[in-house]
Amino acid sequence: MVHSACPVLCYILTKMIFIFLLLSGVIVQISALRLIEQPPLQCSQEGLSCSVQVSRPNCSVKDWTKPRSEAPSPYPHVESRVKSKEDERNETVPVLSLTLTQFSDANIYRLQGMKIHVHEMTTNNSLCVCYIFKNNFSWIQRPDFEPWSFALDQIVLDPGMAYQVSVSNLPKPDVGGNAKLINITVPGCEHRKLRSLRVCLENGSLWDHNMTWSVRDNWGNGLMIEVIFNTAPFSDMYKVYIQSADLHTELSHKVSKDNHTSISVNFSLNPWQSEHCEVFFGIKPFFIRCMEKCSHHQQKVNLCSYYTIRSTKRQHMVWMLFGQAGLLFFAFTAFLLHNRIRTIHTDLSSSSHNTTDKGNLETVPVQERSKVLIIYSQDHPMYTEIVLKLCAFLMAECGIEVTLDLLDSTCLSTIGSIQWLDMQRKILANTSDKILILCSPGVCAKWNAMCGGRRVVTREDVCSPMGDMLTPALSLIIPEFVRAPSFGKYAIAYFDDVCSEKDVPAVFHVAVKYQLMKQFEELFFRLLNKEKYEPGRIKHIDGIGEDGYYSCPALKDAIKAFQAYQLKNPNWFEMELVDTHEEFEGNDLEQEDGTENSGYCVLHNKLLINEISVPVLTNIVKGQ
Repeated sequence: MVHSACPVLCYILTKMIFIFLLLSGVIVQISALRLIEQPPLQCSQEGLSCSVQVSRPNCSVKDWTKPRSEAPSPYPHVESRVKSKEDERNETVPVLSLTLTQFSDANIYRLQGMKIHVHEMTTNNSLCVCYIFKNNFSWIQRPDFEPWSFALDQIVLDPGMAYQVSVSNLPKPDVGGNAKLINITVPGCEHRKLRSLRVCLENGSLWDHNMTWSVRDNWGNGLMIEVIFNTAPFSDMYKVYIQSADLHTELSHKVSKDNHTSISVNFSLNPWQSEHCEVFFGIKPFFIRCMEKCSHHQQKVNLCSYYTIRSTKRQHMVWMLFGQAGLLFFAFTAFLLHNRIRTIHTDLSSSSHNTTDKGNLETVPVQERSKVLIIYSQDHPMYTEIVLKLCAFLMAECGIEVTLDLLDSTCLSTIGSIQWLDMQRKILANTSDKILILCSPGVCAKWNAMCGGRRVVTREDVCSPMGDMLTPALSLIIPEFVRAPSFGKYAIAYFDDVCSEKDVPAVFHVAVKYQLMKQFEELFFRLLNKEKYEPGRIKHIDGIGEDGYYSCPALKDAIKAFQAYQLKNPNWFEMELVDTHEEFEGNDLEQEDGTENSGYCVLHNKLLINEISVPVLTNIVKGQ
């Protein structure tokens, strides 16, 4: 009996040790800084023999000092960026690229080495690389008359991590020896240029769960709920759960992928577990990098529309009687209303034919050609496309002359944005033409910035040759807008399908706000300086009503496309904001061979400790 149990116990212990070592290896690989081992680091050059010392994880390489008069300059000139490079497994990874250039002066004869210390701020891990020069420098410059310089591009960085890089010459002076410090923040896996990296795929950056669910009545015993979702390549285990106010603990199932591309999980709820309408269906994946810290995916569901209440026979009879009584009452009421309507119709037929019925719908042709200046915020390329399609609809279907910065770029680039806006405002000043302000999240955010908040810049503003046109436009029109006689000159509107009323700044709440395209016909009459509703009749224009604008498929498709994009990206506006307090370098990172790579965008802040006590942030966008 003992002999038969021993192999089983040995197998279990071996399995547990293997799993522990595997998880330990994953943890070390994820959290620690590392070097690309091949090819080996080397720093020797013509006329200089050099060796490399690497220390990790806590950088145990010791510094040595000399009196200040015998020590070289504290640090070299440092150029740093993040670029892409293939590691030993032929996988593309982000690496720190440093170029260290020594100053061509007499200090070079005292230089005996250099130390690069990289510190990961989140995990508190460090890695040190020391270059030790085995012989003294014979010349201030290299034999080719170029300054002595050294390159290092084999330190692997992780997306979403912040690093501090310290560079110093050796030996250090015993007094006043400050190192050159560089702070680097690598964008996270949500950045569009980093999603395809393996390190991000192992965090689930491209996982499309496509979660669907169905609810059916369990024959009067509660509800049966089925949750279906897609699996991901780097996650073999998933936790599917249901949360509700009626449940003291969540209902959950852990399921394994087992080479399936889709998994179905079933839950059964008793009637007392579904008294509240709102419940949450959720999926938690276990990707090999984030494991327990992976993001959850939840959906809120209303169960009341699915739940069928099983009543007793007596309750059925009571409701049936009430129903029959209600039918008799409604039938009698309908008979009285029918007689009353016939009486009114007879009276109206005998009246004068020149009298127009109240509420009579009258279709009117459009003869006048008005002009409108459109002011908007470039929140997103798809939103800008909606604005352009609206302009085309106004000109082609409505006969309105539209003035838009994108349609007059030649004149705008010649005279400048402020002058162009002021010229358009003066042209419309003494006419009945209007200025249409299209509100969106960018309009509200930029107005708040003008009122003392943080400056707001979108990617579209950066990419546009005209820049941000909304802020100077608001600066020009707000002083005139707040005067009561000027309200008729301006019209406020927003696209109800992709924006909301909360995107209208408070300063515009005094004016009438139009929902597009639901209230486009009312807005159109406003642009024509006509009234839609008059005593005895309602004016109507064919083709521009709430449903009529769909005759313009381009505008409809643009709105629907942006609406679908917002559903997939609820934080789309935050994704489009550019942080003006950080410096962008390497927007188009280069491969090791010098070719362009659409891989990374580096946030890069430089600080010299011995010269400046407060960080100085500079904004640079390369390649633009």
